[in-house]
Amino acid sequence: MKKKIYILLFSLTTILLANSNENAFISNIKELKEISDIMNIIKVNHVGEKKEITNKIMMQGALRGILDSLEDPYSNYFTKEQLKSFKEEMSGKYAGVGMVVQKKVDEPLTVVSPIEDTPAYTAGIRAKDKIIAIDGKSTFKISSEESIKLLKGKEGTTVKLTIVRDGVKKAKTVELKRSIIKLKYVKSRILNKNIGYLRLTQFGDTVSKDVEEHLKSLLNNGAKGIILDLRNNPGGSLGEAVKISSMFIPKGKIVSTKGRNGKEEVENREGKYYGDFPLIVMINEGSASASEIVAGAIKDNKRGVLLGEKSFGKGSVQTLLTLPDGDGIKLTIARYYTPNGTSIHKVGITPDIVVEEKDDVLFFDGYITNVDENVTKDNKNKLIKQVKGEKEGQKLIDKKDEQLERAVAQMRTMMSK
Repeated sequence: MKKKIYILLFSLTTILLANSNENAFISNIKELKEISDIMNIIKVNHVGEKKEITNKIMMQGALRGILDSLEDPYSNYFTKEQLKSFKEEMSGKYAGVGMVVQKKVDEPLTVVSPIEDTPAYTAGIRAKDKIIAIDGKSTFKISSEESIKLLKGKEGTTVKLTIVRDGVKKAKTVELKRSIIKLKYVKSRILNKNIGYLRLTQFGDTVSKDVEEHLKSLLNNGAKGIILDLRNNPGGSLGEAVKISSMFIPKGKIVSTKGRNGKEEVENREGKYYGDFPLIVMINEGSASASEIVAGAIKDNKRGVLLGEKSFGKGSVQTLLTLPDGDGIKLTIARYYTPNGTSIHKVGITPDIVVEEKDDVLFFDGYITNVDENVTKDNKNKLIKQVKGEKEGQKLIDKKDEQLERAVAQMRTMMSK
C-alpha cells in the first residue's frame, strides 16, 4: 500500500499507559501478573526434557499462544531467525552460496539444484551431490534449518563443504565465498511464434521490475498476446500486485482494503500501461493473495480472460512488525476487495474458462526460476514414480499441461478476432 503503516513498539509499560481506558489498563496488569506468576511456578517446579527453561523461551511460547488464539492462520509469531528468513524470501535476496537443498532425517544434506551464477554454481556443485559436512560439522544429525543457517552468513565470508558425489570414491572439500544471491521468480518465452508466456511464481518485494522487463522483451520479440501464469503462486506483496496489474489495466481501481475501523483505502493503477493486447491469466487452487488481487483486477476491469481452476481464497492483508528483541509478528490488519467490491476471502475467484487438472499434477518444479529445471524435473519425476509406481508414474510424467494447451488455443481464437 502507498500509505505506510508506522508502528512504534516501546516498552510494555508504555503500551499499557497509552490505553485511555483505566479499567482495561487494570485488567491488562492483572492478566500480565498471572502470566508472570505461571512463569515463576514453571521455573521452580517443572520437570521435563528441557534442562533449562528461560524467561525468553516461555515468553516466546506465550506470544505464540496469543497469536494462535486469534485462530487466524496468517497471523504468526516469528523468532529472530524465522523473521530474518521470511524477510529474505520476500526480498528475493540473501547472503549465501546459492543452492536449493533437501534434508531427510539421519541423512546428509542433498543438493536439489545450484542456482545460476552463484558461488555453488561456479564451483561446479551439482544436483544430487551429498554435503556430509559444513565447516567440519556433520550434516547427518542436524535439521534442515540448522544446515541452511550454517550455509548462510555475511557476504564475503567463506564456508567449507565436504561433498560426496555418486561415482567418485573420495569425498572432496570445497571452500566457497558467500555472496548476495538473487532469487528469480519470473520466466518467459515465446509460444507458437507470437504468443508471450509469462510465468510469475511469487510476489517478492521488487518482482514488478522483473515482470516489466520480461513483458517488454516478449512484446519486442513479436508477442501479439500474453498468457500470464499465476498457478501455484501463493502471493506476497500487495504493492507489487498493484504495480503488475497496472501494466495491463489502462485506468481505474485495482483493489481496495478495509481495516478494523471499516475505512476504505483505494489503490488505483499506477505506472506504464503496455497496451490492449489479448490477455489470459491462468489461476488454480494454489493461486492466492496477491495472485488473486491481479486476477480480480483483470476480471472486474474486463481486461482479459481468466482460465484454469478456482483460486485459493485468501483475501486478507498482513503487516510485519519487528519487536525490540528482534523477534516479530505478522498480523492481519485488513481485508481486500476487488474493484467491484467483492471479498474473495475463503471463496476464491472462479475463472471465466474452467479447465480442471484432474490428476492433481504440479507442472512447476519450484518457485525459484533461476535453477537447472531439467535437473529439478528429473528429481520430481523420481518422486512421482516412488509415490505412484513405475507404470502409473510414467503416465503422469508423460502427461501434457492441458491447462496451458487450452490457454494457447484460446489465445489463438482471441488473436484472430
